[in-house]
Amino acid sequence: CRGMADNLLAGKLPYREHVFEYPPYAIPLFLLPRLFGGGEDNYLDGFKTLAFVADGLVKLLLLVIGFRRFQTARGLLPLLIYSVAVPFLHFFYLQRYDVWPAFISLLAVWLFGSKHYLASGLAVAIGIGVKLYPVLFVPPLFILALREGKGRRFCAGLAFGLLPIALLSFYLPWWRFAAFQAARGLQVESLYASALWLGHLFGIADVHWTYTNKWYEVQGAPATAVLPWARGLFIAGVGGSTLIVMRTAAKLQNVSLAQIARLLLVPLLAFVAFNQVLSPQYMIWLLPLAALTVLEGNAWPEWAVTLATILTPIVYPSWHGDYRRGLDLFETVVLLSRNLLLATMWISFAIEASLKLKLIAPKQ
Repeated sequence: CRGMADNLLAGKLPYREHVFEYPPYAIPLFLLPRLFGGGEDNYLDGFKTLAFVADGLVKLLLLVIGFRRFQTARGLLPLLIYSVAVPFLHFFYLQRYDVWPAFISLLAVWLFGSKHYLASGLAVAIGIGVKLYPVLFVPPLFILALREGKGRRFCAGLAFGLLPIALLSFYLPWWRFAAFQAARGLQVESLYASALWLGHLFGIADVHWTYTNKWYEVQGAPATAVLPWARGLFIAGVGGSTLIVMRTAAKLQNVSLAQIARLLLVPLLAFVAFNQVLSPQYMIWLLPLAALTVLEGNAWPEWAVTLATILTPIVYPSWHGDYRRGLDLFETVVLLSRNLLLATMWISFAIEASLKLKLIAPKQ
């Protein structure tokens, strides 16, 4: 983060003169900590302060949403469950900028549920420009807006929010960040890598725990063989999830915030669970939307997200304290269990959506 800010202030352009692996709207988030001073400690303190602000905004919004739905203690549930999960990510929570796209995504859902379709489209566009994954929300939200006769307003907000990126295309090749990410192998915490590493510990998979660029991958002949299948499963999972939620959205009317969150979690869980890259901070993406599901219907998915979050620090920074050498058997079993739990949650939400629902209408 600080390296990107230093390069930019030195006149070196991202994407063109140095590698920058994130979309262009993330750049201001990496520049703002420089307001706290140029030293490394000052920059880190500034970055953590901004992440703390974003965390506070997420919690405030969850509180507002909860009490608008229920004027009782039940309205505290989204905030409570989110707040229970977050401390388990303390090792890196304030050192990643993922809490910002998580807040922006939650804001987009709240604006959509409040009938502010133009502003919601704008928020989704900003989220895409900060961290690509909110692009998954565009198809179902567009269908829902279309059913309300507000499809044009949602698209107008989306177009307005993406216009700066389009104009930037004439000056900077920002799309290179996507090629950078797509070229990655099996990151060690992914579903596929965790299964291969378990095989390695039992002596049936000849793979290696290898540091590559800024992350660790499981490499070797089995990993090379699995990689194209992993990419195919990822594409099929995300694409199929998108079709499921679009079909369901086309049949829904008067959707609530909890119902919207349940729909959006289908492609998002597919994106996380079946990705060849599954970094620990991805849990931050899931938590705010999952917190909304406790407002209606079966709350087990949110508790499952909380459980998956609780398991994460056993893996990273690791139970035995030397992540660089690879996980031991206990940690690997925990990691694989966490990943299978995420996949199970995806199956549950996908079935729920495809059956149209078991999404429960708001109780009066």
